[in-house]
Amino acid sequence: MNIIEALNWAQGQLLDNKENPKLDAQVILAHILGKGTAYLFAHGDDELTSSHIESFQRLIDRRARHEPVAYLIGKKEFYGRDFTVNPHVLIPRPDTECLVDLAKTLITPTTLIIDVGTGSGAIALTLAAETGRPAVAIDLSASALAVAKLNADNLKLNHLVAFFEGDLLTPLLRASAGESLGTHAVITANLPYISTRQYDALEPNVKAYEPAGALVSGIDGLDHYDRLFSQIKLNRHSLPSKLDVLIEIDPSQKTSAPALIKSHFLQSKTFVHNDLTGRARIIITHF
Repeated sequence: MNIIEALNWAQGQLLDNKENPKLDAQVILAHILGKGTAYLFAHGDDELTSSHIESFQRLIDRRARHEPVAYLIGKKEFYGRDFTVNPHVLIPRPDTECLVDLAKTLITPTTLIIDVGTGSGAIALTLAAETGRPAVAIDLSASALAVAKLNADNLKLNHLVAFFEGDLLTPLLRASAGESLGTHAVITANLPYISTRQYDALEPNVKAYEPAGALVSGIDGLDHYDRLFSQIKLNRHSLPSKLDVLIEIDPSQKTSAPALIKSHFLQSKTFVHNDLTGRARIIITHF
């Protein structure tokens, strides 16, 4: 079996998937060969070894059961960098790059970056790499933090990022013990924001494989953000005087999420920004 024959076979196996079977097949085969996808078309008549064929068939079989390609190949590109991912962390999405774009405009030479619910570390590590500013990456899951730390190693960013295990801001506040966290902080949070009803309707590649604890947040999808802003309010005196908070939401929350924030901080300035498809996705709150 040569490369073109293998790709044609794989596309046939993946026709029932709602995703892109052609691209999926190309990415998986390129990963097995340790090459870029362009290599496949320049060497379409090259024969595959039996080992390559077996590995390819095995991964295509898993993909046919809707397992995400990112988990199959162990990585996902985000903001031009490859991040290691596994089933302990959510797969970074292109829409989240909008949050990074917006956060970058707020970061100055004195800013501390605080990423809550860091998962793979995609947001914290990207912002640290792009701005050169120190970042704090927090997650409740030790398994997720292990992935984030691996990504910091791979991207050579250990000198800029500190990792804390715990719930929301709790471990950072405990570690600072009332000492100053500087004059300005940008808090980023891509916390769970899917409602229980939305979760029931998710596609199989998400619902069956990505961690539910990183997706679902109560009846309206805002339980985690409610707790985050409650925590910020309770500990406002321990946080920098100038504070910008960026959160990612579901478009259906474009009214309810700002209302939630206003319920904690009546005088805060809150702005809703759209994602790449023009849907509400990021909320920025200035304190």
